[in-house]
Amino acid sequence: MKKLNHFLFPSITLLIFLSSCATPNPVVRLVPKENQTTWEQGKQFVSYQKNDFTIHCAYHGIDSKYLIFDVEVINNSPKDFLLAPEQFVMYTDSGKWDPNSNQLVYSTFPIKAADPEYELLKLEMQESVTIAKMKNNQTAAAVVAIAAIPVIAAAAISDANDSKNNEDDGDDVSRTEVAATTTVVTLDVINDGQTNHLYNMGTISDNQNVWQQYALRKTTLGPGESLRGLIYFLKPNLELYKDLRIEAPILNNNIYFNYSVILYYPSINQHQ
Repeated sequence: MKKLNHFLFPSITLLIFLSSCATPNPVVRLVPKENQTTWEQGKQFVSYQKNDFTIHCAYHGIDSKYLIFDVEVINNSPKDFLLAPEQFVMYTDSGKWDPNSNQLVYSTFPIKAADPEYELLKLEMQESVTIAKMKNNQTAAAVVAIAAIPVIAAAAISDANDSKNNEDDGDDVSRTEVAATTTVVTLDVINDGQTNHLYNMGTISDNQNVWQQYALRKTTLGPGESLRGLIYFLKPNLELYKDLRIEAPILNNNIYFNYSVILYYPSINQHQ
């Protein structure tokens, strides 16, 4: 017993130590570098007007994959304008002005905003594949159930013959039990797969709702029309890149929004 305790207690201590190694992720805030801002429902907007267009932009939030911005574009020109969110670009540095090329030069690669139409296409394809897998599972379950009937029946006949010939041993598992158990296990595996597919369908539906209802989608703005929605950029390493610039292409001109990344590091032992 002492040898067992000498092995057990250090092992438990190691498990407890390993279970407490996770640290909280930093909480992210993006603060605009422009001094003139307005607030709406906790969001700090920066606004620019250029060539008969007005654009408002605010940091909206972050999820596991994206940095998200709340953007509104107003077309004050006399012509139609195609607003395409995938043309928005995020740079992970502020850039330096190059007098030779007469433009800003960046030291890092740009990150293009997600295209909602492409994201919805991918989700519909995932949905189609998942539906096909669910149908295959339903077919497989029906085939297993039908195939099991003669197998179980044959096993039952064999068990009955063994019983008549006094070959039955009370401690043995009967053929019928083996056949029935195998069938149940197989159906359970198929059912688990079906449950996973149903969960995936729910996730796909939730993601579709986000892109359909909240994202800024490709739209032709007529004179005097406006559109507001969320724009999604793949999240860069925010511990490495602390200066972000959003480039909004408006006709032949670009409008820039500059942000500073602020990371708050919570302590796992801090009071709630």
